[in-house]
Amino acid sequence: MITFILTHIISAVIIIGISIYIYIKRKRLGFVRVSILYLLILGGIIYITIEKYQQYWELYHLTMKPEKKFVMDQDIEPYEYMDDFKEICDIIEKHYSLAEYKGISLKSLRDKYSAMVKDAKDNREYFLAVQQYFSELKNSHTYLIYKKYSTMADAEWRRDSLYVSVNLTGLSFKERDRILSIDGIDVLSWRDSMKNYVTGSTENGRIIHTADYVFSSCIDTVRNLCLCRGDSVFNVKVELSKNGMERISEHNEEIRSAETKSIMNSYKDKKEYFTLLSLSGFTDEETEEFIQKFNKVKNYQCIILNLLNNHGGLVRNMEKIASLLLKQPYKAETLITPSEDSFKGKLYVMIGQNTFSAAEFLASILKESGSAVLVGEETTGDFGVTPLTFCTSHDTYFSLGYGKPKTTFNGNPREGKAVEPHYRIKENAALSNNFNTVRTAFYLAMNEILEAKMDSLKKKKRLE
Repeated sequence: MITFILTHIISAVIIIGISIYIYIKRKRLGFVRVSILYLLILGGIIYITIEKYQQYWELYHLTMKPEKKFVMDQDIEPYEYMDDFKEICDIIEKHYSLAEYKGISLKSLRDKYSAMVKDAKDNREYFLAVQQYFSELKNSHTYLIYKKYSTMADAEWRRDSLYVSVNLTGLSFKERDRILSIDGIDVLSWRDSMKNYVTGSTENGRIIHTADYVFSSCIDTVRNLCLCRGDSVFNVKVELSKNGMERISEHNEEIRSAETKSIMNSYKDKKEYFTLLSLSGFTDEETEEFIQKFNKVKNYQCIILNLLNNHGGLVRNMEKIASLLLKQPYKAETLITPSEDSFKGKLYVMIGQNTFSAAEFLASILKESGSAVLVGEETTGDFGVTPLTFCTSHDTYFSLGYGKPKTTFNGNPREGKAVEPHYRIKENAALSNNFNTVRTAFYLAMNEILEAKMDSLKKKKRLE
């Protein structure tokens, strides 16, 4: 954002400087030359305005830094709710291009939720009304931006059962405890209600991501849980705080690393044959780190790429990584060609319900191009558009899926289309962190290596 602003300031200074110089030298240059120079400047400004405005406008919204607040701390009065909601609707109706594609009547949604907004008495009621409005837009990149109360715990759905997947709180529940009810409501009823407030490009995605709100909330600071462990049933009161999620991602990464290390250590004859590369996102830092690791193993026989908990990021970085893994050029919105030192061996990619956005995009490209074998569970179809950040005059920030839906190589929209693995793995309810997927991927890689060795031995015998 700073670079964007500085570029425009420098450009403006240069234009003003040139204009002043021309004015000072106008007598020496003469009327005709001065007129031509001013017309050239004017033409340049018009060109930039017409041809470049859209990309500058998009860049501005891409780089906008939201000022995240808690719902109850937002500085807005009840009499301002309707004006704020009207601004939100105006922006969405102007820029949300997926409405027609998804068969959504934005006018009907405006009318439906305007009545709820009108009756809202405080920030909580206003937020709940607008959150439902966003949920009905059916896009994972379109959502309100607020801070959450949370604690250092997490949950996950396995089929129709809800389990604790992480607990760093010091409270009495444990990982793999089954959650029976939340705030006195059985988990399936709670899920059916909560999904109306969760954004997602698919129904399955919304259901899966209700688990994100077991131990976090934009409005509640307490969760009363009923859990079971074996034959034991017990209740736990969980306090949600303003800074409760610091170590969750770190812990999940530690668990995955430990499981991976355990599996890899079980194979003695693996050196320079296969390895695992994890990719957690597509920031500039994560991308450069991945490329450094890749360069060390690019001549291996097999690579297993872990995208199980990759929540996406910058598409340009995703395309940079794709060029290292593609076997052949791939054309969708842009042409991605394999780099000179792209991977020539067998590639297995682990995907699942938490493979999101640009990570889904990468998985689909590698699958459609025939460059990789996908292992795991289907994704949730959340990678069809570019998210831009908007803000109302009342400082309500929200993300909006913008632009035409991204397409496959044959022109079919990706939005709302899950990526299917070649090998579908159903995770055991008693295990978390996609253990079965990880184990299967390693078995496939080992089989590939063993088959290659057998072929090599047969070839050697024939030559003898």
